[in-house]
Amino acid sequence: MTADNIINSMSSSQAEVEVKQIDGETEVQRGEESKIAIPSDHAAGARAADPGILEEIAKEYQTKEPFGAAQETLGWLYYLRFMAVSDVSAIQKAIVHFQAAIDGADDKHPDLPRRQHSLAVAYNLFYKGTGLFTCLNLSIHWLQLAIDDCHSDSPDLPIWYQNLAVLYFEHYKHEKNMDDLELAINFDSSALEMISSGHPGFVKFFEGLAQSYCSRFDRLGEVEDLNKGIEVLQGAVRASLRDHPDLPEAWRTLSVLYINRFRIKGSKEDFETAISLRKLAVQATSPGTTEHITYMQSLAAAYGEWYKSFSSFEDLELSIKYVREAILQAPTEEPIYATLLGDLGVALMYKYKTRGGDENVKLALRYLEFSVKSLPAGDEKIPHSQKNLALAYLQRYRNEGNIEDLKQAQDHLKQALGAIQPTDPLLYGFHDSLAAAYLLYFDQFGDLHYISLALDQYKLAVAFISPTSMELSHCEHNIANCYASRYKRLHDHDDLDLAIQYSMQLLQHMSTNHQDISTAKSILSSLLHDKFKLQNEVADLDSAMKLEREALDAVGETNPSQPKLLHDLAFLHLAYFEYTKDITHLEAAIPLMEKCLEMAHETDLDSPVYHHTLAVMLGKLWMVDGKIDWIYTCIKVCAIAINHARTDESILPMLYHLIDKSFSIICIHSQAPNNVSVSQEVSAVEDAYCALYYYRASLTSSFATPKGCLEAALDWAEFATILNLNETLTAYSFALATLPNILWIGNSLGDRYNSLVKLNISGLVSSAVAAALKFNDVKHAVELIEQGLAITYQQMLELRDEPTQLIKKYPEIGLELKQISMKLQEISDPKRTIKQDYHSLVIRQKDLMHKIRTLPGFENFSCQNYTKNYLKQQSMDYCEKLKKALGFHNISAREINRPEKERSGRPSHSRSADLSLKYFRELLSWLWKAIVKLVLDVLESNGIHSGRMWCCPSGPFTFLPIHAAASNSLFIQSYTPTLNASIEARTPKATTTNSISLATIGITDIPGKPYLKLPSVTKELNSIKEVIASANILSDAEATVSNVLETMGNHEWLHIACHGEQDINLPRAQFAFLSACQTAMGSSDLPNESLHLAGGFIVAGCQATIGTLWNMEDSDGPKVAELVY
Repeated sequence: MTADNIINSMSSSQAEVEVKQIDGETEVQRGEESKIAIPSDHAAGARAADPGILEEIAKEYQTKEPFGAAQETLGWLYYLRFMAVSDVSAIQKAIVHFQAAIDGADDKHPDLPRRQHSLAVAYNLFYKGTGLFTCLNLSIHWLQLAIDDCHSDSPDLPIWYQNLAVLYFEHYKHEKNMDDLELAINFDSSALEMISSGHPGFVKFFEGLAQSYCSRFDRLGEVEDLNKGIEVLQGAVRASLRDHPDLPEAWRTLSVLYINRFRIKGSKEDFETAISLRKLAVQATSPGTTEHITYMQSLAAAYGEWYKSFSSFEDLELSIKYVREAILQAPTEEPIYATLLGDLGVALMYKYKTRGGDENVKLALRYLEFSVKSLPAGDEKIPHSQKNLALAYLQRYRNEGNIEDLKQAQDHLKQALGAIQPTDPLLYGFHDSLAAAYLLYFDQFGDLHYISLALDQYKLAVAFISPTSMELSHCEHNIANCYASRYKRLHDHDDLDLAIQYSMQLLQHMSTNHQDISTAKSILSSLLHDKFKLQNEVADLDSAMKLEREALDAVGETNPSQPKLLHDLAFLHLAYFEYTKDITHLEAAIPLMEKCLEMAHETDLDSPVYHHTLAVMLGKLWMVDGKIDWIYTCIKVCAIAINHARTDESILPMLYHLIDKSFSIICIHSQAPNNVSVSQEVSAVEDAYCALYYYRASLTSSFATPKGCLEAALDWAEFATILNLNETLTAYSFALATLPNILWIGNSLGDRYNSLVKLNISGLVSSAVAAALKFNDVKHAVELIEQGLAITYQQMLELRDEPTQLIKKYPEIGLELKQISMKLQEISDPKRTIKQDYHSLVIRQKDLMHKIRTLPGFENFSCQNYTKNYLKQQSMDYCEKLKKALGFHNISAREINRPEKERSGRPSHSRSADLSLKYFRELLSWLWKAIVKLVLDVLESNGIHSGRMWCCPSGPFTFLPIHAAASNSLFIQSYTPTLNASIEARTPKATTTNSISLATIGITDIPGKPYLKLPSVTKELNSIKEVIASANILSDAEATVSNVLETMGNHEWLHIACHGEQDINLPRAQFAFLSACQTAMGSSDLPNESLHLAGGFIVAGCQATIGTLWNMEDSDGPKVAELVY
């Protein structure tokens, strides 16, 4: 129902008023009330271009009697002027005169209802001309009064009811209040009860009611409203004569109802009926008329939608044919001409999408650009034409990959959004299209910022869609996909939860027979499977399995999605097998995969994935029953998959890894004592060669994921170790090289620590070092240890690198890198939540690093060469001698941990001082015999009897008091978290004064926690002041976070006295408390990370720190401080 309907039905005198020529006057007859006679010359004067003519006529009426009739007549004269010349001031004057006519009539005046109706008509026209919403409210008010005051048998009543329905419908479109729509339906129904099939407005009245039902369907999504609309309008059409003038528009409205029902139920019969109705409308109108052109346009649109629904190219050609015929008939100066060219551009864009062809896309863009430029300024169709133009650019970008097309699409969509009315019912589609553009940017550049932008647009789209609209499910599907994509990239649990939430909402908004119900259930199933892998809750796996079965049941045997659904269901059975070790799940999965591959064509893009999954299952069968034939079959399946895969498929490294493991198994199997023969030995060599070849292939593939690389490298190392090949070291080097990518700096520090524990990195480093020593490569062993130490700290150090030389030679890229690193340091607070700007900065930093390393002279920029520099400074002879002295035998972790047996959780006080002292002495004795004495003997044999000894412990040794095992040693013993850190610490720092700049920071008590009071802190700070008079003291209320940070930045020496505690479960350097408990005690879960406060200060730039390995008494603080200073 359009705004034109309101004006046409309410303001046309021909629709409501019988006009007769009597004695040179135009007589207006309205029922039996009274007559209004407008002389013909007055009517002509009202329509004249010169407004002065009507003003002169108006003077005559000011003194005419009766006053009310004269004012009403003047109202109609100004109404006639407005209709002739669209002069808004004329309709304002009409309102004034109609109001005066009403004011001059008493409540019983027979003309009052007519005058109220006239005022309602005038207010409605004024609303249409100015957009003032209050005028629409006034129109409704006066028309309601007219109906209330009208005789029940008045012939005007049906059309006034219908007029009021139109007004309430307009009010609904503006306010989206369902009460307005219900009133529109009620008044339309009341009007229909009062007329017969012979009434001139019979078809139009039914059409209005049907349109209201259609709008309620759009709002509530209830197909019953479509059924009602079809029923009432179909009945009216059947009851009308074939040549009724309102039938073509009724057919068009009826076709809209059928198409909407098709979109819900998917019945081709409904769509075929809609096309037949639009053909009838075209045939019933004369070529060249506005109606004929409009119905031709509708018919073309129907064929276009049929093409999009069923991929029928013939129907796309019919769409193009009809829109071209409409263009030939349309006047070039009329707005519809530009609109039709835009429609043709859209159709040609789809033709280009289907068949390609430069000419198609060139014409599509030309017509769409013409449509945008040719529509009159302010035309409400312009934003829609801009959107279509943007979609054409998007399609060309998808086909050809020219980034300029993507930029053009983005620009046009932004312009369209700036121009479209906020009340436009199709506004959501603009946000949806811009979101699609941002996702293409993400696919191109991998910048997660574009995912965030897409999410913002999709959420805006949802905000403009009715909660029950069928379009809502489309947007929720896209939002869920965005969160799922970001989860796969960042593994942020919140993203997975949100993806599941929107997927569930999507299903709630879908009817059980929705054409996409199967896809929606399968997607949710996949997300729940991801959640199961994350949290190991079997209920999630149960729900995933149930949904996948329902998804499979919802499609027919010939549906093209069958293979994927079969694969996904089989994959869930595999997950069940992994969780329960129940062989029945594996047995159920294999037939599903066989059926999947039977149905999938060789050209199916997912065929390699299906083969890979089947190969994995065959490997699991070998693990269950040990039959080597399963492994041979697994290799054959992988070979088929590789042959069918494109060279750029991400599944390839996974297939390579599966093949290398399979050849490894066959090689090891053939060397079993009962399988040895000459031919088998030759075969074993070939199998070993194949395994090693594919291990390298799986690691060097450009599509290998960091996690996949780590798994393949560890399997390679294990296999090479069994064969006693020095390739073991190469494999471990690959494994360690992947860690910075797995422990991505874009993730929160807590997530990186959790990954370190989950992947058992300390065990990996130990195995790598053991392998290096096994092959007598001590230098490599040292490098491997360093590579696996303090990985997260070394990432922080990279942010502090000053690219001076880079800025000097390449200032643009150098300054950008510096700015990014500074921003990353600013937002690297361990307490931060995931921030998208952080992810984007990290990705950009990685891209810059890659680009910088392609520049001459910067091939090794920001790479860790400290170890090589360190080894250049040291003699490897000592390492060799230490190796011989220590023997590098396996040190039992049980021996080291023995004193911990009586403890639980974090270090606690022993049951007695004697027992504690006994354990401590035993530990020191063991350290002396097993480690320290042997090191000192080697040093002494080389004439080194004193000096500074730096210990760089790894693994469990990071918790042991190595320095205390040689109490009589002349060596000053220090610790360093990494060799790199020791070089940094010993690098001379520029000083501006000869005196020491010392800041002392102390907290004596914490408000609200009297049991944490530390009275000795003040004494401790004062004792330092006695030794160093220039010390700056900052304590208690003055020691705010901001003040402490500023003080730390302005002093060379820092002394911090307060409470401290190491968080074992989530180890983060959160507090700079050195004269406190546990400041040099790391996490037992992450021994190689040096995650303690003292180590953190070294990374932050301090050359030395003093910390505690245990809890300390408050009274010990002053004594230690005085001795130190």
